[in-house]
This record gives sequence, structure tokens and C-alpha cells, in this order.
Amino acid sequence: MNLTIEAQRQLRISELAKAAQVCGITKRNSLPNEVRGLIANADTSKQPLNVDELKKVCVCCNTSEHAVSLLIAETINVTDAARRKLLDQQPNLILPGGELYPEKRAEACWRDCQQFLRVVIYGVACDCAEITDTAGMAALRLLYKEMKVPVPAMMYALAQMRKLTTLILEASGHLREIDCLNRAFDNLVNALQPSDSLMPKS
Repeated sequence: MNLTIEAQRQLRISELAKAAQVCGITKRNSLPNEVRGLIANADTSKQPLNVDELKKVCVCCNTSEHAVSLLIAETINVTDAARRKLLDQQPNLILPGGELYPEKRAEACWRDCQQFLRVVIYGVACDCAEITDTAGMAALRLLYKEMKVPVPAMMYALAQMRKLTTLILEASGHLREIDCLNRAFDNLVNALQPSDSLMPKS
């Protein structure tokens, strides 16, 4: 059966969506099996760590349960603030002809930003900055290219989210967790960039 060009594209998008995977923490053999299992559970349901999971992970990884709880509690506020900042800078994104128009495209972008932050917070809980899945992020980059997602705009939103979450941890005195937070954001940002734009650090 010959598929139309559009049908082929939709099939490709469907395949890439299935292969796209952000969280790679469960593949980090340096982490205890129990921790990887708890992260896998939460990630499968696309939810933050619950109270019991968080306590177990933080005890195993010697991280601050309070710091991670603050980040979880502020996830929606942080995402909303980053969205407002982005649209203040680039209001045309959500207008007709903009890269995040119609509304369902914009909503998908904000949801992705919220999910990215969820995985960053997993990393902070585990004291693990290598948060992304290599193959899954490669599929996500291709999916974003196919869907014409405005990655630079998303990068701007992520930068705002990094600033806001850093401020939350600074205000509560959780300096150790800030280091992991920033390295986790670095890992995410590098994984989102097209491979031909990645330059070795001098």
C-alpha cells in the first residue's frame, strides 16, 4: 500500500514520539538499584517523586529532601513564570503564523518544559547530573525538527527555569543542590541541541 507523503510524515512522527525519551537516570549503574527502580516508577507515570519515594531516594543518595520538595512544589509556578517571560520577549510566538500557534502547539511546549524540569529534579534528588537518555533524546530532536518546534524559544524558557530554581535553592540555603541542578540543566540543554551544533568545550 502506497502511503501519501503526509501519511508517511505522520507515521514517522508517531514512531519518533514512541522512541523519544528524556530520562536516562535509570541507566546510571553508579546509582543503587532501589533508586533506579523508584525513578523508573515515577518516570513511567510522568509524575514527580511522591513523599515516600522522595524520602527513600534522598536517604540513599544523601541529598536534601527539603530542597527537592521545594522544587517539586514550585514546578508549575516556575514553568508559568518562564512561559510569561518568553512571551514577553517573543509575543508573536502564539499569534497566527507564530511557531507556537495554534494553542495546542503552545500547550505541548509548556508541558514539555514541565516534564524537562521533572527530570532535572529527579537528577537533583539522586545527585546525578547525567539525566538524559542518549538515544531517546536523539529521537526527540528529530521529532522536534519534524514538528518544527522552536527549540531556541524552548532554550530561552529553560534558561529562565534554571534561574528561578537556582533562586529557590539559594533562598533556602541549599547550595550543594544548586551545583547538581545546574549540571543537570547543562546536560539537558546539550542533549536538546542538534548534534551538528554541539561544539567541544575549549
